[in-house]
Amino acid sequence: MADEAGIEFMIPLGRWAGYGGESDHNGNSFETLVWAAGLLAATEKIKIFSTLHVAMVNPVFAAKQMVTADHIGRGRFGLNIVCGWNQEEFAMLGINLDAHQERYELGEEWIKIVTNIWQEEKPFSFKGKFFHLKNVQAKPKPISQPRPIIMNAGQSGPGLNFAVRNADYLFRAIQKMSTAKTEIQEVKKLSEKLNRNVDVFTNAYCVCRPTNREAEEFHHYYAVENANEEAVEKMYVGRGIKDNPDLSDAVKADIKLRMAGGNSGYPLIGDPDTVTSKIKMLSEAGFCGIAMGLVNFLDELPYFRDEVLPRLERIGLRHPI
Repeated sequence: MADEAGIEFMIPLGRWAGYGGESDHNGNSFETLVWAAGLLAATEKIKIFSTLHVAMVNPVFAAKQMVTADHIGRGRFGLNIVCGWNQEEFAMLGINLDAHQERYELGEEWIKIVTNIWQEEKPFSFKGKFFHLKNVQAKPKPISQPRPIIMNAGQSGPGLNFAVRNADYLFRAIQKMSTAKTEIQEVKKLSEKLNRNVDVFTNAYCVCRPTNREAEEFHHYYAVENANEEAVEKMYVGRGIKDNPDLSDAVKADIKLRMAGGNSGYPLIGDPDTVTSKIKMLSEAGFCGIAMGLVNFLDELPYFRDEVLPRLERIGLRHPI
């Protein structure tokens, strides 16, 4: 349905365990590389991403898998690279989640190896802090040239530097809308300093109904009246929001509501005109794309397709398909 509607891409959360509570949020999920390959075989135009935790997958093995998916999709595969934050999930695989800086050092080695595999014609060896490889070689090369598109969600410090050095697109979560534009400008300055051109995406969730009242009432019904409080609290603590001294109580409360409403994404709630105006606001802030979730894609995507996409085309934020 998304392919036929002209949606540009699909990207999965990379999850190994849910957040618990009555609904066990994110507890049901597929391994994302096999998922991507299957969808690439079943679609024609849409780009499909895999979300990979680099510490969990050998880079030589992953590079071969990703080339396979890219060939299945005839150049439509993308990589969302994750260096890790969830110790509970890493423990499932017997992996110690290293210090923040070391996660990104490992990520640097991993992506360098993968990129070399994709681009080098001759065998090569690699000796780093985390990987010691000999006579590495792999054919065929990706159809995507010079390589598949890479996304990353590094937010600050080593994570942001890693993203700007290695990714084509950076995911930037919105904590305070008032500072989003300045944060994007800082990313752009860092990108230019490193002679790179990294665009910034954000994540959002959408509740679109014929009237604002209907949208707000449904949002309140599922995100407040029926919120999975246990899962929200686990997310709230685990993602470092609860103890973040830089966020006010009001901002923390807003983020917590967004966790219940859509995994902490920015809320796009309202009738088609309201949702369109909010997407325009994100564009004007400097975001060039959105990874957007819906409560029920099969039920809600047709309405978004028929009502919001044409409005975005009319104001120049999308090209007609």
